[in-house]
Amino acid sequence: MKKRFLSFAAGALTALLISSTAVTALAASGAIQIEVSPISVLVDGEVFQPKDAKGNDVMVFTYNGTTYAPLRALAEAYGLEVEVGYDGERNIATVSSRPTQTQPSTADTGYAGFERQWTVKEKPVTNYGDEKIFTVTYSGDLSRSEFKAWWKSYDLSTIKEYAEWMIAEVQSEVPSYIVTAYFSYGQYNLGSVHGSSDFTGSNFDAADVWIK
Repeated sequence: MKKRFLSFAAGALTALLISSTAVTALAASGAIQIEVSPISVLVDGEVFQPKDAKGNDVMVFTYNGTTYAPLRALAEAYGLEVEVGYDGERNIATVSSRPTQTQPSTADTGYAGFERQWTVKEKPVTNYGDEKIFTVTYSGDLSRSEFKAWWKSYDLSTIKEYAEWMIAEVQSEVPSYIVTAYFSYGQYNLGSVHGSSDFTGSNFDAADVWIK
């Protein structure tokens, strides 16, 4: 497996250590360079692709026999409701339970309520002929269980209609291109929308895999 080199400020890496051996502390200060081995991880039989708070992919890697993965992403993958932070002055990572909400904080099931929950970004260097690829990542504040409830508050036909409206707006900004957009919640794929100047269609069968 091809290895990558990472440089980081010791103590500033907020990660969960998964190991059969005892957890040891990193150096208290200073910068180090380590050689790591990127790996794939399965969570309950599904490929775990952690993302940071901005929706960017984050690498899972091993170092000296220990596996490192982002704490927030792994907690969410297991359905844990937590808040993760970092106190830069004290060099301390913080984890606290997130208060359970009795109902999703997003009650609006109209188009405006749906559209504002997502961040649309064009993937870099995705001009495959006349096609552009976009990611549409959930950026609201709902936990995984709350998101499922919110998603199910819509009819599937309504979800498709709203998602297609969103991508039609994106495609209108690049009228000479066909647009393919992939919707996701964290590492979970929800579905995709395909749009051109005279056609827009969607498929959200993937959401049925984990939203029951």
